Amino acid sequence: MKGGFRVPDDTGRPGGSSRRHNIVVGLIAVLIVGAAQFVVEWAQNPWSVLGGAMVIAAVTLGTLKFPDSLAWLFEKITSMPGWAKAGAAGALALVVLVAATVAAVAWSGDDDCPQAFGLRILTSPEGLQATRELAQEYARATARDNDGCPAVYPYVYAAATSAVSGALARGWTAAGTERPLDQLGPLPDLWLPDSMLDVRRVRDIVAKGSLQSLLLPVTSIGSSPIVLAGSAVSDVDATSLPELVSSLLERPAPGLSLSAADPEASAAGLLAAAVYLHDAQGVMVQPEVARRRARIVFDSTTAGTDEVSLLCSYRRERKAPAAVLVSLRTWQRFVEGRALGAGCPAPGPAAPNLPEPAVFKSGPALDHPFVQFSWTSARHREAAEHFRDWLRSENAEPHRAAAGLDDPLEACSELDVNACLPADLGATLDRYENAKRPGRVLLAVDSSGSMAEGARFTVAAQGVGAALGQLGARDEFGLWSFPVPRGRRSYELVGVATGSPQHRKAVVDRLRAVKPAGGTPLYATILAGMRELSADADDERIRALVVLTDGEDTGSSARVRQTVLGEVGRRAAGSDVRLYVIATGEARCEDRTGTAGPGLYLLAAAGRGECVVAGQGQVPETMARLFETLWSGR
Repeated sequence: MKGGFRVPDDTGRPGGSSRRHNIVVGLIAVLIVGAAQFVVEWAQNPWSVLGGAMVIAAVTLGTLKFPDSLAWLFEKITSMPGWAKAGAAGALALVVLVAATVAAVAWSGDDDCPQAFGLRILTSPEGLQATRELAQEYARATARDNDGCPAVYPYVYAAATSAVSGALARGWTAAGTERPLDQLGPLPDLWLPDSMLDVRRVRDIVAKGSLQSLLLPVTSIGSSPIVLAGSAVSDVDATSLPELVSSLLERPAPGLSLSAADPEASAAGLLAAAVYLHDAQGVMVQPEVARRRARIVFDSTTAGTDEVSLLCSYRRERKAPAAVLVSLRTWQRFVEGRALGAGCPAPGPAAPNLPEPAVFKSGPALDHPFVQFSWTSARHREAAEHFRDWLRSENAEPHRAAAGLDDPLEACSELDVNACLPADLGATLDRYENAKRPGRVLLAVDSSGSMAEGARFTVAAQGVGAALGQLGARDEFGLWSFPVPRGRRSYELVGVATGSPQHRKAVVDRLRAVKPAGGTPLYATILAGMRELSADADDERIRALVVLTDGEDTGSSARVRQTVLGEVGRRAAGSDVRLYVIATGEARCEDRTGTAGPGLYLLAAAGRGECVVAGQGQVPETMARLFETLWSGR
């Protein structure tokens, strides 16, 4: 037919070119439908799903056993006048589009799972990685009994006990400058801290404030003993962990080393202190011995307040500690090269050829409580109880072991009488407080033009206020800002002095008056601060330069930066001044040396300190934790 749709001549008889033509067309149709089905199954874009479904519909219609009818339909449409032809074609296209849409919805919806029930799980920074792994395994376990669809979606997040204890005691309500929902996260359905010590802290706040207790009965879902581990740990004839550690600390060997987490910021650190502040017979050491042992631990601890950041610093340096008191959970993850947790999530290389850690059944241990609250709904409480029962079951045993947890110990499931916790931990903490050294800290705050963006400088000022709250009676603090504006002769805003109320007020007032502007002479400021602190050497004080910046250095060549790196290392080694960098905004802690010179991580490592990345909202909490560590005598 001239100008119309012509149906090819086909006798329909088997054999010949028609048969070969049909076979080829059929194979091509199968390939097209297969490709389109793949798009429908896996595409994330809904338009891609719709397009794939339309292809399937078109090919299917084209291969139906009614070619004459289809040919007739197309012939009729093409022979219509222009306006009628357009209307008929549009109607046909609409029918195909609707059919394809229905097919896409039906095809792509067969394997969809309903929305899983959300369970909010709060844990510690040290336990974050292990808790996430266990929660994911539990979600998979619920899917096996639910046609492949998880019944629970666990949301796991972390915060230190020092930050969450007050919020948990108050039912996650705001008080003063504390806003748990903004600063910490959503209201938790359950809490998995590291130790019953953390639960005791919340209970004590409730009792002291005459608050209503919101804690339900607590149980233990695992255990992890404190062990002595490291490259220098060897077999010694000792019957207890304090005896073994005492034999190590009493050796006259040069370069004596023992690392441990901060006892004021970490339950594992406090249990470690209960070991190294007791003698071979388990008796508290005298104050002068405590000072010497605490100094050894401080000088051996590269960086970090908890055991995750402590071992992460060794991983970044690609070495193993000579001796460290740490939970078996975290040590196993370190040795195996697995992700450690908050602040050090990425897996690293395994640490081969290390001796087995020294483990004593009589030693202290983390008891991993499972804590529920009275504020949860009945449905959330039921979901939490199912998770608890699974954690304590035989089915979860291999997953607990993979996460670094031993089986729960019944003797360690009580809040007060607990075999995993030494009885004199209060006295241990007091002895540590008396043994620690006062600190002299100089804080240099970036006041370049970029700090005016998004209220970064305002948040930094709030962080300084949070840091001042950690200042002890014998601690000293000074404040710089950079760059130096017109009318000022130096970086100094407030000179180094003890933390009297007048001094604290002067620090806050001077910082509020600063107007961000100019470039970022970061490396020049760091070098000046290290020189300032090392010029007034005092073996009885911990001296540290803390730098808060939101960007890269401006004005320094790669050669100058390399020179700064060398001098920072020499001054840190020669005068025991440490360098800490808090990187926010566009600033990054990078473990590399590029065309621009050494990155902030290498610079902080040379200064025997640490580079910490903090989002804008995390700056106050990050500064408070860092200064708590520095002013704890570590």
